[in-house]
Amino acid sequence: MSHWAQAPLDRMQVALFSPTLDDSLSADHPVRLFDEMLRGVDFGDWESMYVRVAGQPPIHPRSMAAGILYGLSLGIRSSRKVEDACCNRLDFIWLMEGRQPDHATFCKFRTQFGPQLKGLFKKIGRIGIEMGLVTLNQVTLDGTDPRANNSRYNTGRRASIEQKLAALDAQVEAAMKQAEEQDRADNALFGESSPVKLPRELKDLQRRQQTLKQAMKKLEELEKAQAGRKDLSPKGPSVPLADPDSRVLPNKTGGYAPNYTGVLAVDSDSGFIVDTQVLGSNDEASTVLPAVANIEENFGQKPKQVAADSGFNSGPNLVGLEEQDVEPLMPAKQEFANNPAIRPDPTQPVPPEQWDKLPVNAQNKMLDKAAFIYDGKKDCYLCPMGQTLGYSHDKPYKRDNVQGTYRIHECAACAGCPLASRCLPKNATERRTSRDEFEAARERMASRMKTEEGKAQYKRRAHAAETPFAVFKTVMNFRQFLLRGLRKVDMEQRWMSIAYNLRKLMRFKIAQLQAATAMAN
Repeated sequence: MSHWAQAPLDRMQVALFSPTLDDSLSADHPVRLFDEMLRGVDFGDWESMYVRVAGQPPIHPRSMAAGILYGLSLGIRSSRKVEDACCNRLDFIWLMEGRQPDHATFCKFRTQFGPQLKGLFKKIGRIGIEMGLVTLNQVTLDGTDPRANNSRYNTGRRASIEQKLAALDAQVEAAMKQAEEQDRADNALFGESSPVKLPRELKDLQRRQQTLKQAMKKLEELEKAQAGRKDLSPKGPSVPLADPDSRVLPNKTGGYAPNYTGVLAVDSDSGFIVDTQVLGSNDEASTVLPAVANIEENFGQKPKQVAADSGFNSGPNLVGLEEQDVEPLMPAKQEFANNPAIRPDPTQPVPPEQWDKLPVNAQNKMLDKAAFIYDGKKDCYLCPMGQTLGYSHDKPYKRDNVQGTYRIHECAACAGCPLASRCLPKNATERRTSRDEFEAARERMASRMKTEEGKAQYKRRAHAAETPFAVFKTVMNFRQFLLRGLRKVDMEQRWMSIAYNLRKLMRFKIAQLQAATAMAN
């Protein structure tokens, strides 16, 4: 007898009763629960997109979506690798029931059903609510900057883009002239004939030309938005050339590269993703109110509280949330701990030994506005020396596409003040502070953040908001977009979010089954 274990199946043995595909997969394999979850979702809106009048019957969209989502949940993002798995991995073969779509079919499918994909995200979310997993008591927002499908070196400024466009224009013109000459020669030899398609070389040149024109358009938009700013490079902005919808941003790993900004809204109680947005800029604050609107549209109710870091704190966001009876929980962009200006009697001066602890503005190195205490009853500010800054006049402003009016307060007792060198900007004779229409909301927010309840609620934010991105990057292999263009990368992140939510539903369902089994025993 051989010492080694015999193979349970002989490759050449003819079996009278061969095992079924279902028998080949263990009864407790997680792909079974994954399939069960998706079979509970109605794909009628996907089915309506197919025209089934000719040709071979198409693969059902549930099967195609299942292959993509199951692959994403395992960190398999490439359509070619999903195709390979459908041919060689038993769990994929079982899930696809032996179907073997090629990579081109998968690639086309994942960008073809934009509205239907949003509907699938909504349906999966409603399953989470029905199962008691999603509560919307607190929703947290966080963002990250995945790399765009654009080399960090394939970017350009105005001069280089104009030079490349001029060269391409000349090449296109020369290619067009050559094509016309060839057409005339062919007509003389074979008679009149209509061209079927453009020459390949000319088609490629025109595609590159169109990409550069898109990059130039983005560059002009950036230049207009950054006009007047003195904190930027004198060379002007740089834009990606392969994916002009992305934006050159600083990377945590160092240097600059073309990136998108992905923002997720997460239910704090369950870690379930309830909204996903992708931006071609780093303006994370612009996603707060749309996220609340999307959540209400998808789930029929608003979150009770929205927690986010200081990057999401803006006056319009705070006021907009309060108007919808949603409690904001967002710290100020710059906080000063142990601020001696906050004292029991603001009419009394701050002691000289505490002057060095007064908050200082990081940009102009003068005393920050936080060193001035506002008295709402008298509509005035009190400076660290106890002097009054009374209302002077109104001043219109336009900041981040928001127009409003500043209320300017001035101090008439700055002459001879011992803090004047720390307080007054260069050549100024009196200190001014400004107060916009959102300042009261900021003060309410600051007061809420100082309470014990506010601190406890905000403490939940970090784990809930950052976990999905950690899973995206470490488990689901998502650090860079595979697609190009804002519409497609938005769909790519939505596919990732649905796969993540399915993982959550599976874990929750398994926990429920284990609890029921334990109670039965």
